[in-house]
Amino acid sequence: MNVRSLRAPGWIAVGCAVLILVLLGAGVAVAFQKGALANSIDSIHNAVSSAKGTPTTAAAADVYREAIVGAPTMLNPLLASSQPDRDLSALIFSGLTRTDATGGVVPDLAKSWQVSGDGKTYTFPLRDDVTWQDGQAFTSRDVLFTIRLMQDAAFPGDSGLADFWRSITVETPDDHTVVCTLTKPFAPFLAYTSIGIVPQHILGATKASDLASEPFNLHPVGTGPYAFASLDSAKVEVVLKRYNDYYGAKPHLRELHFRSYRDAATAIHAAGTGEVDGVGYIPPNLLTDTKTLSDLADMKVYGPSLAGYTALYFNLKQVAFAEQPVRQALAQAVNRDDLVKNGLQGWGTAASSNSPILPNSWAYTTQGVPQYTYSPDAAKQALDQAGWKVGSSGAREKNGQALAFTILTDNDPLHVAVANLLAQEFSAVGCKVTVDAKSANEVTQAIAARRFDAALASWEGLAADPDPYPAWHSSQADTGYNFANYSNPQADTALENGRLTTDPAKRKDYYATFQQQFATDVPSLILYYPQYHFAVSKRVTGVSADPLDEPSDRFRSIASWQFTAP
Repeated sequence: MNVRSLRAPGWIAVGCAVLILVLLGAGVAVAFQKGALANSIDSIHNAVSSAKGTPTTAAAADVYREAIVGAPTMLNPLLASSQPDRDLSALIFSGLTRTDATGGVVPDLAKSWQVSGDGKTYTFPLRDDVTWQDGQAFTSRDVLFTIRLMQDAAFPGDSGLADFWRSITVETPDDHTVVCTLTKPFAPFLAYTSIGIVPQHILGATKASDLASEPFNLHPVGTGPYAFASLDSAKVEVVLKRYNDYYGAKPHLRELHFRSYRDAATAIHAAGTGEVDGVGYIPPNLLTDTKTLSDLADMKVYGPSLAGYTALYFNLKQVAFAEQPVRQALAQAVNRDDLVKNGLQGWGTAASSNSPILPNSWAYTTQGVPQYTYSPDAAKQALDQAGWKVGSSGAREKNGQALAFTILTDNDPLHVAVANLLAQEFSAVGCKVTVDAKSANEVTQAIAARRFDAALASWEGLAADPDPYPAWHSSQADTGYNFANYSNPQADTALENGRLTTDPAKRKDYYATFQQQFATDVPSLILYYPQYHFAVSKRVTGVSADPLDEPSDRFRSIASWQFTAP
């Protein structure tokens, strides 16, 4: 069972984790499926079920129909939390910036930006060719209004989002300029300006405290490539229409239809009957199911990497992990490919380097970073050299202390399988290892309280900016998200400087230093990365399998999607 907290799209507070802790996320986000269900889901399911016997008329060649799990209920980018809400909001709204597949920031509503010499003031010249989907002109007043909503004490959305913006001063010297002033330099700031902007001319009279109950949330107006067209009375289908005055690349598809289903299996079956042209999310456990494969026969399944990683956290306060050579030896004892193949049944991507910065990020590097190739013999030799000799019990000992520890996991079968494989690999080099499977809630509490020897845990939904400070700086070791209790002055300095400079080359150098130190110290083992699976008709071209920061990013390439001739 995965545990996932909610966050506003792409946003967190300064000093809080950019990451979302998901216990034992085996490369998938089950919460996307479970968390998206609306209150009216039973009526949705009944409506869909009753329609199953009715032949489905094929969509026009420029109409794409996607099956989603759950019903959209909050199509406001400031409040969207369920996956259907976030998917549709990403198509309807746009922000000052957007991020690409490498975590880089590119202009969107803003034409560009300039940063002051002290790194605290960001000036955004806005495009002058943007209109809202009702024809009204977009101006800096809309940006200011959006930020003021988030800064309001009564803002009903993500508290981290609100805390972040309350520390920032925003000015609009003219209709096409926005100036943001931070209290101190914070290099990841640009990546956080992708939040969708909402229209002042529609919501201007709305108090922040009333935002969640606004009719606008189900009849939105944005500046994105697709405009809201309709929501049927049973909330079974939402239709978006191409906004022909969109300032960016014009999509080929005229309409997008999002049809709600109660669960993934039902959504996949709809693909098999021709009701839809795509499925927004496919749980890994269904990807090996014969019926699922049959239903998806006319579709291509995409499995791009999703921002996050699963790690085996070492509690560095425990005797077993106090010595760096021991941790390095354990890194050589792990066969990551085997964990993915036999533990996760293939639904993940094995980590090729022990770095908490994702491989697709502009900040990722292997240059000068120690690599640990799977080699039980090398691991044994390293443990021997560190003074940990095999004793009469068969386990390694040093100064009367056995090299023994417990791996904490939740009781999901896949997670237990991964933990057991790790235990076997560590036992093979002379460690005495047991696996302790508990409920997800118990594991959450134990990790937060640092009551574990080693623990499997996953980060899901990493922000586009690679800033690893919240998870690995020593200031976060006791009460923050540095669960391994990692502390290294050189790593700290690199993380601190990486936040202070806005020079991309210098940031890359700082994060290279951090990765070199992290891989040398091995405070934890980065094991594998999650994948997000969705399916699209084989007749649709232009779909990208680039890495995703979040599932909604599968629509980054929507302008290129088009049906081929039958």
